[in-house]
Amino acid sequence: MARKKKTETTKKTTAQKRPKINLEKVASELSSKIGDDSSVVFDEDSLNQSIPHISTGCIALDYLIGGRENEKGVKPCPGIPRGRFSLIYGLPGSGKTTIALQTCATICNDGGTAIYVDWENEVEPKYAQALGVPITDRSKFILYQPTTLEEGLTIMVKMAEQGVDLIIMDSIGAAVPREFFEKKEGDTPQIGLNARKWSNYLPKFKKVVKKYDTSVLAISQLRDNIGAMGYGSKYTIQGGKAWKFFNSLQIMLKVVGSEKGKIWNPIQGKFTEQIVGNKVRAKLDKCKVSSAMKNEIEFYVMSGIGTDNKRTIVELGVNTGIIKKKGAWFSWNGPEGEVKGQGLPNFLEMIEDHIDSIFNEVRPYLSDPSSVVEGEEKVDLLELDELDDVNIEDLLDDLK
Repeated sequence: MARKKKTETTKKTTAQKRPKINLEKVASELSSKIGDDSSVVFDEDSLNQSIPHISTGCIALDYLIGGRENEKGVKPCPGIPRGRFSLIYGLPGSGKTTIALQTCATICNDGGTAIYVDWENEVEPKYAQALGVPITDRSKFILYQPTTLEEGLTIMVKMAEQGVDLIIMDSIGAAVPREFFEKKEGDTPQIGLNARKWSNYLPKFKKVVKKYDTSVLAISQLRDNIGAMGYGSKYTIQGGKAWKFFNSLQIMLKVVGSEKGKIWNPIQGKFTEQIVGNKVRAKLDKCKVSSAMKNEIEFYVMSGIGTDNKRTIVELGVNTGIIKKKGAWFSWNGPEGEVKGQGLPNFLEMIEDHIDSIFNEVRPYLSDPSSVVEGEEKVDLLELDELDDVNIEDLLDDLK
């Protein structure tokens, strides 16, 4: 017992001897020595603010990323975060390019700017225009198709420095390093060259992106994992392992079903049933902007149209009781009376002019109805990440 008392007395004495630190005073001294105050000041209003973000144009995906509301009813980040890297990946046909182009359309329509770095040379201008991208307005949107990884990074660094709002990389696995083109016949191939390049450039580029508050959305393909040999994951993400450490948001898209419809076939002279879209499941493999990590949600991507937000709204309406569904019949009590239709395609056509009104009715149910605050303006939220000064010219010299 005496030994125990001695230990407790020693601990108490040590705690009493510890000096009391004045954090604010130390921070002020550090600021004068360093020459740049990297500390972040928060206030109570921060709880009413969302992280700066750009909508993906997909209601379901924005809701998924947004995460759980805080006590003020504010979602942390309902969209692609600014000043950070985001990665979206999946097998071909899962809607990756569609989401990227819709995000471009959103920021351009809101008065912002976007560039699309297309290493694959696969962007279809008609489809981009159909999704709302102003492809002919170079003051808002520019499509680049660089030859090498370094050439694309040079473009992105320069654009970020000038304050571009959004950068799309499509795709990081198709960005071929300059050394590949300089290789002579008979030279030993360099394994993992693309991955090593990204590992080298990402830390530097991340600081540029953070400094100028630019959103970067990278696309990656899934490829067969040759080294798995029956064990481990069947697929691997292109671009190397560095991306999973530097991105703040990683979204996996997977086709879980197909949508069929009747389409006129001029050769057969009749309407035939064909696949007109896919049902896609989105899962957040990594999420450092909200509490939604590992959460999933499903939505529809229709051929030539993009994400089917109207169908998402109708499903929300049915789940909340705003839209009544009995068998194949749908009904909604609108301002001009009841709108009733048999079958989803017919009902969607009937509510074409009322879809915004229905969404305004279901919007409160995306969060706690008692927490919804209407007409409240979102303000940028300062982040905790420290930012070192980035010498743009040094970074560009590394790319030469």
